[in-house]
Amino acid sequence: MSEQARGGRLRTWAGALRRWPVHPQWLLGGREEAAALHEAFSGFSGVVVDIGCADRRASRCLPSGCEYVGFDYPRTAIGLYGSRPDVFGDARRLPFGDRSVDAVVLKDVLEHVQGPHAALKECARILRPGGSLVVWMPFMYPVHDAPHDFQRFTSHGLAAYLVEAGFDVSRASRVLPPVRTAGLLACLALADSCERITSRTWWCLPVVPLLVGLICLVNLAAFALGWLPGSGFMPAFNRVVAIRRGPGP
Repeated sequence: MSEQARGGRLRTWAGALRRWPVHPQWLLGGREEAAALHEAFSGFSGVVVDIGCADRRASRCLPSGCEYVGFDYPRTAIGLYGSRPDVFGDARRLPFGDRSVDAVVLKDVLEHVQGPHAALKECARILRPGGSLVVWMPFMYPVHDAPHDFQRFTSHGLAAYLVEAGFDVSRASRVLPPVRTAGLLACLALADSCERITSRTWWCLPVVPLLVGLICLVNLAAFALGWLPGSGFMPAFNRVVAIRRGPGP
């Protein structure tokens, strides 16, 4: 079985457990993500292009008055997620006119673009002056959707590249304090071992319940210790809302 197929099977198997601490990504919190999307999209109106839309989750968080356009790359949309966007294409060559949209969403997508600077400049090109760009990008997070995973940016690097592309950063936040980020990575490593055992190393199956128990314990311990002071030097994700400068090129 290919790595992509194994990843899809693991996502399906684990999806029902997302709200429980046995899930390796429990610390990220599904409800928190939905709330963050609603906050990021507050005040949006007009045409919103969701680049790398996958299951079109962002469309459920947009305010009324928005015209949603789901956009995705054919190979990953069909091969990894089985999704059907409104428009297929490449984020580095967007099939939209200059200054033709009001907002663009790049949610957990930029790390998968082989040429992220070109993608940001394309977002600036299609956005009207004053339009919004929502960028979510992992920082301390494992390789995923391989082989289509190319880079990570620090918060400073992401902000610098946005400014270079023609944006001003309006809001920026980091997801998870250091202790919880460490817990998330530990849980994902344990889950990877579980997946490998169940797909390849059957003689190790008796170890799987122990590993699942460890995932639960690490999740709960990291959550409980999340109050510890930290500098924010190792967030799991960076989230930015940027505004297209105008009039610009």
